[in-house]
Amino acid sequence: MSDSPRVDDAAALAAITSPVSPSPLARPTPPHLPPDTVSTTASAYVALDLSLPGALREIERLAAAQLPPHTLMARAGAAVAHWLYGHLPALASAGRQPVLLLAGPGNNGGDAYVAARELHRLGVRVDVWQLAPPVADDARWAHGEALAAGVPVRPAPATWSQPTAYAWIVDGLFGIGLSRPLDGAAAALVENVTHAHAQGTPVLAIDIPSGLAAATGVVDGPVIHADVTIAMLGACPGLLTGSGRDIAGDVLVASLGTEDVLTAMRAAGSTDAAGVSGNVLATSAPSAFLAHLPQRRQASHKGSYGSLAVLGGNEGMVGAPMLSGRTGLMTGAGRVYVGFVAHDAPAWDPVHPELMLRHAENLDLSAMQAVAIGPGLGTSAASAACLSRALALEHTPLVIDADALNLLAAEPSLAERVRRRSGPTVLTPHPLEAARLAGCDVAKIQSDRLASARALAQHFGVTIVLKGSGSVIDDGTRAWINTTGNAGLATAGTGDVLTGVIGALLAQGMPATQAALAAVWMHGRAADRCVSAGTGPAGLTASELLPAIRAELGEWLSEGMRATRSARSMRSAPTGRPNVASAP
Repeated sequence: MSDSPRVDDAAALAAITSPVSPSPLARPTPPHLPPDTVSTTASAYVALDLSLPGALREIERLAAAQLPPHTLMARAGAAVAHWLYGHLPALASAGRQPVLLLAGPGNNGGDAYVAARELHRLGVRVDVWQLAPPVADDARWAHGEALAAGVPVRPAPATWSQPTAYAWIVDGLFGIGLSRPLDGAAAALVENVTHAHAQGTPVLAIDIPSGLAAATGVVDGPVIHADVTIAMLGACPGLLTGSGRDIAGDVLVASLGTEDVLTAMRAAGSTDAAGVSGNVLATSAPSAFLAHLPQRRQASHKGSYGSLAVLGGNEGMVGAPMLSGRTGLMTGAGRVYVGFVAHDAPAWDPVHPELMLRHAENLDLSAMQAVAIGPGLGTSAASAACLSRALALEHTPLVIDADALNLLAAEPSLAERVRRRSGPTVLTPHPLEAARLAGCDVAKIQSDRLASARALAQHFGVTIVLKGSGSVIDDGTRAWINTTGNAGLATAGTGDVLTGVIGALLAQGMPATQAALAAVWMHGRAADRCVSAGTGPAGLTASELLPAIRAELGEWLSEGMRATRSARSMRSAPTGRPNVASAP
């Protein structure tokens, strides 16, 4: 706990998400463990408030002050035992295959001692390996309770002769307070766990996998790779961005009965040392953009859904704006123009003849409802002139990507014009482009993706999409981490596709931040759909995302229409009579 904290918005999450599917051999949850310890899965469909370590420590302090001593640790350990017992193979739950729990000197170790005691009471064989004796008060209490219950506790061995002997390994070594790379005995123990995990032994991490930076998702040394992470009181952003998505596995959250404290802190906008308020950092989900999706009316025409211009396509790179333009069509823009910088660009698109292809200089940008610039643009004088024309549009929504970002980094006068714009603007850098914009190296950007996105958003006065695993969307005051998508997106052209989605949504009138949130979320979901259908992740191409994006948008437009109709029927239902439209 203190070196590690504890969110399940129980009602909201439990209503929409489902726990990790249990093993076919799993035993039912024992009746003596309280139901409020059950953790639920963080879902891409439900926004989850995130907390930085300082905020979680404050939550823990306030909650502990309202409860009898050791209560939070007892609940945390019970939550681990509760989940694990329901996912043990039959041999383990029958006491014939042991579970290994690793205990560090802090409160994460205390949680592991409590979990071991609870599993031991249920007849599960447990071994507790102690990295160091407990030093925190709660951890010493938990250690004593485990010993009194007959739990075997011994120092962690230097070598491990049977890496597959255990049904599960529980990582209770270090929590969210860890601020240095693991070394010495801790590093050696983590390497042994890594070997066992590679041999097929599943791993559950308490709060955060040991060695992963809780605030940033950075790994700087040995780290435990978990299949499941149970975050107590709340999830830290490092679980979901940077290296976190590869290391934390399925992220579960448990409130431990502190919902009132969490609600009060978010209502007060409590801010931790990093300056991010507790109620302005969350995962992205449809609730953040659904109300703004442009609905399709029967009495409408192509002009109803805006004209989008995509500018780019220098010599040898005409495919990039073509991808963006095709995506714009398939994301609902009424008309899409592609303006090429290259003079030998194609005159028409045989795949999508609906696209209107022009030389960039010949496009009337003032007639557009949105402009996307950058895909394949290059950094020549003609490229800079093209960007300058786009920036002259004072009020037109603008999405700036790729080489247009590199031009901003190289030409301070162009960057200053972005800062002075009054129209909605979205910048979509990948880490290298972000580093150029910020005047630093990629390592600096990746060392704190949230802080980097916030700094760029505030400097330029725009909405930033910092791309990568767990893309960060930041409008200068609020931040979201996107949890959709997969490694199939690590291929040429997928960024151009994202630019087309954002541009199309802007052309249809969505606010900049909501357009960015929706685009990033659906872009990732499209990749997930493709992989689920057997396409990728290896070999997935950017073009294959387009039909999946259209399908995803169509489903959410239908969802929005149903919600609108339901709300109208609720308002129009006579008082005292049942609402037929909402009946099952």
